[in-house]
Amino acid sequence: MTETDIAGFRERLCELATRIYVERGPENFNMRLLASEMGVSAMTPYRYFKDKEEILSAIRARAFNRFADQLERALATPGTPPEKSMAVGKAYIRFALEEQTCFRLIFDFNEPKGTPVPELAAAAARAKATMTTHIHMMVKDGYFHGDPELIGHVLWAGLHGVVVLHLSGKLYGEIDLFKLLEEVRRVLRGAYAVKMPA
Repeated sequence: MTETDIAGFRERLCELATRIYVERGPENFNMRLLASEMGVSAMTPYRYFKDKEEILSAIRARAFNRFADQLERALATPGTPPEKSMAVGKAYIRFALEEQTCFRLIFDFNEPKGTPVPELAAAAARAKATMTTHIHMMVKDGYFHGDPELIGHVLWAGLHGVVVLHLSGKLYGEIDLFKLLEEVRRVLRGAYAVKMPA
């Protein structure tokens, strides 16, 4: 097989493994089931991954990187720090709505036990950094005052709560997620915005 063939097979395997893991839960995920769903022999996945734990680390790293890709693209859009911050929030919501399997893989399950995997740790750190970088910009440019890491996590918690309520069907009525994002940001501005002297 060519390198392209190998990469393509690994990609298909990871796509299927992600779906099985999220739909059936970690307790029902195993290599035999994965091979059966792919229509290959039970030993085939072991040619590409050492064991189940390596596959789980790979699919979580893949999900974190896709998440970070979207947030980083939003952060890179032209505009003021508040505009960039809003773009990141909107990208978070879009990812949750359009990539629900990856979103659940990131947030619904704990890390696999065992030796930390550098690729997974790096991907998770990259995603986390993107959720606070725009707040560092807001503080640096004088829009907010306070600890940017703390403010970033407050925003993240508020935004994540809104998204999870929506995905679980607990937001009743015609409530627009993007309008809720604006309200979360308005509350933050009230708490952390720099007060100009009279």
